[in-house]
Amino acid sequence: MIVSDAPARPDRDKGYDVEFLQPGANYRPKWGSRSDVFRRSSTCRLDISYGHGPRGFLDYFPAAGARHAPTVIFLHGGFWQKGDKSFYSFVAEPYVNRGVSCITLNYDFCPSVRLSAISRQVRAALRWIWDNGDRLGIDRNRLHISGHSAGAHLSAMMMVTDWPRYADGLPDKLLKSAVLISGLYDLAPLLHEPANSQLRLDEDEAREQSPIRHPAATDAPQLIACGQQESDVFHAQTSLYASTFSSPSRVVRHCLIEDCNHFDIMDVYADPDSELFGKALALMHLEQ
Repeated sequence: MIVSDAPARPDRDKGYDVEFLQPGANYRPKWGSRSDVFRRSSTCRLDISYGHGPRGFLDYFPAAGARHAPTVIFLHGGFWQKGDKSFYSFVAEPYVNRGVSCITLNYDFCPSVRLSAISRQVRAALRWIWDNGDRLGIDRNRLHISGHSAGAHLSAMMMVTDWPRYADGLPDKLLKSAVLISGLYDLAPLLHEPANSQLRLDEDEAREQSPIRHPAATDAPQLIACGQQESDVFHAQTSLYASTFSSPSRVVRHCLIEDCNHFDIMDVYADPDSELFGKALALMHLEQ
């Protein structure tokens, strides 16, 4: 666990509300600027259609020797209602510099679509990546996934997907590892939140879209992280996921990241010298 004795958490009682942190003013501008600089300096392929939905596009950042390298697929957050892959190219930079290719995905948003439709869209994107590995120039047998906030939830849904049942020809261990950051894994509490006016969850969909309500579909290793300053509900969700899926045959590492709120943690994740990034990178070497 990455934590030391820390002062009282300022976000403790904020529940699921993170807008008070003003991500549009305090985080996305600097992420966008850093991402723009990296896109301009890197060899990348932008806005590749994966053929599903009006926002069904991905960006691909190849590492050196990409055909024999791992590839991590990153899903951004935004409460399933906002965000864009262009703000998150900076996440790819430390991976690419250490020999790991990166794909960032866009997906459609609530309330234009239901949350269950977003999960289906991401599954379609992963199938497209598998089917088009040669076209992209990646090793499709070395795919990993990562996500932040809503993106962590969607990544977790991919980890409970029965891939051979989803589509013929897909392996049961399509994803070799997962790094889930500040996610929500039991959506039932959102039924009573104001944000549900946009999500339009009912009890059945909340249950069906809660990763913890599904059996584990893989023994691939996972890293589950949360910021020390985040609210009690995010701490509880992180602990619940880790306890639900930890087993003697499955490595699920639960990390609490010191002095980070819901957004600061992404700066730590993209810091190549941070322990969190180091653990995420090391996770890929546990693949089988």
